[in-house]
Amino acid sequence: MMKSLRLQQGVTLIELMVALVVLTIGIVIAGPGFSSFSGSSKLESQSREIQNALMFARSEAIRLNQNVLFCHSTDSLVCSAPPSSGWKGWLVIPAAAAIGSETGPVLRANQFSDSAIKVGSGTVLASSQHALRFNSQGLIRVFGNNTPLSDSINLCIADASLKPNQYQVQFNSGGRLQQITSDTNGSCL
Repeated sequence: MMKSLRLQQGVTLIELMVALVVLTIGIVIAGPGFSSFSGSSKLESQSREIQNALMFARSEAIRLNQNVLFCHSTDSLVCSAPPSSGWKGWLVIPAAAAIGSETGPVLRANQFSDSAIKVGSGTVLASSQHALRFNSQGLIRVFGNNTPLSDSINLCIADASLKPNQYQVQFNSGGRLQQITSDTNGSCL
């Protein structure tokens, strides 16, 4: 006796329905984890962007052999004090005689697009008009005098489930930068 072989093509409707149910359950379970990963990724990305801008400002000050500012900016044209809600953007520009009177070419600028990320100055930076002045030797100084400036720029998302939910770009007067992460249990700036 010979058995007949039957060729099977494609998948049955029941197999397709089972696969869709399993996929849906997986998405429902993993969904919150993906949003947490996304928030953390955005926070780290913004922090790295600020760190890169600070390195750029330092290298431009040395290359141009003149003072260059990294500062808060709401319009990507001149330095300004940030509103109480935090930084809206930043600017790298050759230093002028006074903060807000910059007329040189904008070397680099960025406006923050994600309103969930709060950006703020450390206390020393805030008292220094939210501006870092890199001198021609690449050292960070207070605008208007030659006092060394060491502090941080703080970024966070007010989400206690996000670990870590705060990044700090710390800088010292010698131009050294480092990124520190921490958890704030949902509070932000």
